[in-house]
This record gives sequence, C-alpha cells and structure tokens, in this order.
Amino acid sequence: MLKLFSGNRTAVLLLLPIFIFLFHFLNYTNEFYVNQTINFGVWNEFFTSLSAQLNWFSGPLLLVNAILLNNLFNRSNFFDRITYLIAPLYLVLMTFFEIAFTFSGMLVAHTFLIFMLQQLFELKQNDESKSTIFNVMFLAGVSTTFVPSLTFILPMILVMIRCIRQLYFRDVLVGLIAAAIPFFYVYASFYVLGYSDVPILFRYSENILNGDWLVVLGLMAISALIGFLTFMSQWQKCAIRTKKQFQMLLVLFFTFLILASIHLLSFQQIDFFSLLLMPISLLLPFAFRSESMGMAASGAFYMLLAFSVMKFFIFA
Repeated sequence: MLKLFSGNRTAVLLLLPIFIFLFHFLNYTNEFYVNQTINFGVWNEFFTSLSAQLNWFSGPLLLVNAILLNNLFNRSNFFDRITYLIAPLYLVLMTFFEIAFTFSGMLVAHTFLIFMLQQLFELKQNDESKSTIFNVMFLAGVSTTFVPSLTFILPMILVMIRCIRQLYFRDVLVGLIAAAIPFFYVYASFYVLGYSDVPILFRYSENILNGDWLVVLGLMAISALIGFLTFMSQWQKCAIRTKKQFQMLLVLFFTFLILASIHLLSFQQIDFFSLLLMPISLLLPFAFRSESMGMAASGAFYMLLAFSVMKFFIFA
C-alpha cells in the first residue's frame, strides 16, 4: 500500500474515501466514539439545531484535510517528486481521535490551520508585503473562533513568521487586526440574526478519557520522534528554505504540545493532541525515504494501521 501512495498517481487518493468509510463503519458498529456534545466554540448557537446530522460531515472534512495537507507538502517541494504518503498518514493517525468520527470545531480548526500553514510556507525572506501576514493571522483567527483556546498560540504564529522574514511593528499591528476580524463577524452575526445570548468565548468541561488514551499518547510520541529525528539526519542535504520551514514546524509542534498538555491535565481532553498531527504528518515522509529508517518506518506504519482497526475491538 505504501508503494501506491509513494508514487505520483493522483488516482490513489480515491482509496481514501474507502478507508474513511470502513473506519466509520467500525466505529458505528462498535459504538466506540459516541460523544454527542456540540462544541464549535463561539459558533455553538449556529450548530445546536443541526446536532443530529453533524457527524455525517466528519468523514468528508477529514478527507478534505488529508488532501489539503498532502497538497501543502507537494507545493513546498520537500521532495524532488510528488508523493501522496501524507494523506494516509494523517488519516490513519486521526482515527485515534474522537474528532475523526464526531464532527466538532476542532476538525474545522484543522482545516483553517492547514490553510494557514500554506500561507506561512509561501512567505519569502525579502517580501515585505503585508497581505500574506494578514492572510496567516486571519486564518488563525478563524480557527480560534471554533477552538477559542487557540487564541494563546497567536503570538507564536508571529514567531513562526519571524523564522522566515523580519517583523516590524506595523506587521504585528496588521496581524492583530486580521486575527480580530473573525470575532467581529461572529458578534455581528449574533446581533443581525437576533440571538439574545452573547457567544461564549471559552467553554470548558471535563471529559471521560477512552481506554486507549495512553496508547494514543505513546503513538504520538513515537511518531514525533521518528519524524523529527529522520529529518535532522537529512539536515545537511536540505535547502535553506526547507530548514526555515522546519523551524516553523518545530515552533508549531511545541506550541501545540504545551496547549494539549494543559487541556489533558486540566480537563482530561485529548483531542488537542490531534493538532500535533499536522507537523508530524509533514515530517514522517522523510522517515520512509531514509536509508536507515525506511524499512522500520514501513513496518511501523503497517502495525499502526492494524492497531487502528483492532482498537475498536480491544477497547470497546
């Protein structure tokens, strides 16, 4: 299977909907992820009346996110040829999280954060235009309306921009205005549509962790180590721009890790660890290309795929 996705045949992406359908079928028959809590951040009031139909959107949006992330990898020219490994890696790893099966603001935030990364990777060192910074911070702001806790990562996004180019006060000002605009539209929508309640910015509740949560954390740790170590082993061969993009992914990874750890310890919420899958999925393909790690990475992927199916029966 890995050989199919490591080639440049776009048709292999047609296999992804089949995988998603099978995973959703297993989840439905075993009632593994059944959370019905609606959590779309400040947009919650808009989705409350549609709660019964929302979960049907999780599969298609998961597919869109996988393809977008794969497209980001190929557009960034990390490899000298097109590959479609990123999409199945992201998809399989996401099946260890509830948001892959129960539609929520976190999955929507993934979409906008991937678009944000696309804009970040288009930044150029000598380009002093404000449009890209505006786009980056605006997309980050949209994602925070769906997951308000992401507000705390906004300063670190400016640090990521600094990895590529100089930042000036006016750049920061433009960025802050761009990040605030989505919240203005939310509150304006509430006023125009006649909602009596003010949208709640931070909505926290303690969750009950699934039996596989320690396994999920272990898989995240192993995947991250493999991805970062294999990339570092190829550091000397990488272009300067690729190294700067790696620095941005490193900042993003540790920012998400701190945020996810706080939510796990405070509210027993593990879905924030799914945010780590974006930088991890962009780095893991380097392991499959590595001469020393290629066979081990392939074996680990097949074991991961097998366990992603077995968990529905082991921890049910």
